[in-house]
Amino acid sequence: MRVALISRVELAVAGFAAALRRLGHEPVGVVTTAMEGDRYGTDTLGAIAGQAAGGFDVLVAGAPERFAPLLAALDADVAISSAFPLKVPADALSVPRLGVINTHPSLLPRYRGPNPIGWALRNGDPELGFTIHRMDADFDTGPLLAQGATPIADMDRAEDVFAAMFELAASLLPEALARVAARDPGDPQPSNGASYAGFFEPEYAEIDWSRSAAEVRRQVLAWGVAATRPDARGALTTIDGRRVRVLRTRRDDAEGGTRMACADAPLWVVETAPAS
Repeated sequence: MRVALISRVELAVAGFAAALRRLGHEPVGVVTTAMEGDRYGTDTLGAIAGQAAGGFDVLVAGAPERFAPLLAALDADVAISSAFPLKVPADALSVPRLGVINTHPSLLPRYRGPNPIGWALRNGDPELGFTIHRMDADFDTGPLLAQGATPIADMDRAEDVFAAMFELAASLLPEALARVAARDPGDPQPSNGASYAGFFEPEYAEIDWSRSAAEVRRQVLAWGVAATRPDARGALTTIDGRRVRVLRTRRDDAEGGTRMACADAPLWVVETAPAS
């Protein structure tokens, strides 16, 4: 099939384009947009544009009403939306011959919204879910095409989380695309179990070291993968009189770091960045 992508993140564009080629499909281009202050930042647009060097069309919509004509220019059988912060306009959903599908990192209908991975980690879920579904007029509510989950285990880094999620997404893609090619409408989402995963409140950025070590570790990792507004970055604390953003912790001192006492056990802060 000829497949168009809709995305604001270069890693998603490159990853899905490569996965589609491995499956024998033809990624024909990406429709994206430039947005000041969205949760993916403005620096990703140049990286996405770099994909054009390989003959992959990169089309930048200046307004929502431009999505339909730009998708039409790609002449795609289906479009895949991934890591995209805007609602795709209704007129654009019908442009690809087999519709538009969306990738969402949760087991829908749980954790609809912009921050599903962050909330799964914050809540201490034992696994991370992923869903590929048909896109409809609302956010994350369309019929299901494929779902799966992967254990969180001892993930320490945001990179570990993102790698596991993309591996899971790639494993679900063949089933989802086979159903699309067969014109399968998908399965309606369950009417119970729905929840919304919004942006974290700014107050959650400040680390409370009187909480358990497990809670603090989850907080640090959740902020590392969270969809955030420009004015909300975490996790924050003060170490040796300096305000820092904590990027990674360990339960032991195998990598050195700064020992911090939690309610039940110490943690070692091994990676930080300036808070400003």
